[in-house]
Amino acid sequence: MVSWVLYDFANTIFSYVVLTRYFNDWVIIERGRPDYYIGVMAVCVSLVLVVTLPFFGALADRLGRHKPFLVAFTLTSVGATAVLGLVDAVIPALVLAGVAIFAFNSAEAQYHPLLATVAEPERRSRVSGLGVGAGYVGVLLALGVLGAIVADGHNQQAFLPAAVLFLVFGLPCLLFVRDTSRRGKGAGAGVGRVTGLPGQAFRQLRASVREARGQPWGRFLLARFLYVDAIATVIAFMTVYARRTGDFTGGEISVLLAIATVAAIGGAVAAGMLAERFGPKRVVEATLFGVVATLLVTGLSGAGFFLWIAGPLVGAALGSVSASDRIYLLRLVPAERRGEDFGLYSLVGKVSNGFGPLVLWSGTIALFSQVLDVTGRFGASRIAICVLACTALAGALILRSLPEAEDPAGVGAVSG
Repeated sequence: MVSWVLYDFANTIFSYVVLTRYFNDWVIIERGRPDYYIGVMAVCVSLVLVVTLPFFGALADRLGRHKPFLVAFTLTSVGATAVLGLVDAVIPALVLAGVAIFAFNSAEAQYHPLLATVAEPERRSRVSGLGVGAGYVGVLLALGVLGAIVADGHNQQAFLPAAVLFLVFGLPCLLFVRDTSRRGKGAGAGVGRVTGLPGQAFRQLRASVREARGQPWGRFLLARFLYVDAIATVIAFMTVYARRTGDFTGGEISVLLAIATVAAIGGAVAAGMLAERFGPKRVVEATLFGVVATLLVTGLSGAGFFLWIAGPLVGAALGSVSASDRIYLLRLVPAERRGEDFGLYSLVGKVSNGFGPLVLWSGTIALFSQVLDVTGRFGASRIAICVLACTALAGALILRSLPEAEDPAGVGAVSG
């Protein structure tokens, strides 16, 4: 269990450095490139993930093994992140970041199902919460280490140390967590020729979506697409938004993110315990309505000091949702479909991570600041925050229509 939890510690360091704090700030603010550079890169990654996540999830189910894929994708992400610290041109850096993010997401999809092998059903909510909470402790470590060695205006210095931290703290999971002994359908059979991979992937994606359509977990995945879209986009561009308010230095942004991280730890641990008592669905619902209210106040006010409130609240929400919604999915899907449907679980989150930055964030800013020319980039950023609030609300309303799921162990189930 400890080794599994440490992987959350490790991969959240990567998420903080590349997805939240340093990479976007380096490209958009330090190098002066437009927001859509990040959005286009994110969409390209998402399109690749559309093909590969369901396929590798189903393949892992058939083989009854997640670890080989977890190891390969983790090492790929670590390597690309390390090289990212050595290149100077923006376009090659975007390609490297895309590779690192693709491998990170692919590894994460293979990591989540291992929760079923390290914890009994009645303890999974708590272990999930501990994992997410440990991840944010990893962010605090990264804040301290990178804050000491990365000067303001030199964001690229963060990538090589981040790769080292990701590798060091991810190794226990790669070495010591065991795969389930379950052998899925088709185990032992050939996996097909490499040249047939794209066709297999699209067929598997269609089959996975067809199976999920009309099922409660399919509607849950649609809701997750929307609310993860909102939360992930806010987190990804919080540094950029803070810079545009004109009220934050690099050091103050790091303090803001540190406070948000502490709040995320509390949100993750509390959500894990509350999910055991009230059920994960109710915890996610309450969290999302809080996010909607927070984002609307922040966007409508436009005051920089509101970020000192919004940052911790969104951080707590991120921790809470991360700890709770994967438990809800574990309750919804049959055991033999976990790899495939956790592939879809990761897929909808990662596709939304491309859609949100390019369409809801960059598209809104371009529309109002350039096409219509009715406001500057900061004013357009405020509108984008409100658009993201509405997106989270749509996800919350879909989730609210779903039934409560029974705990497989009969513990913590709540009638809906």
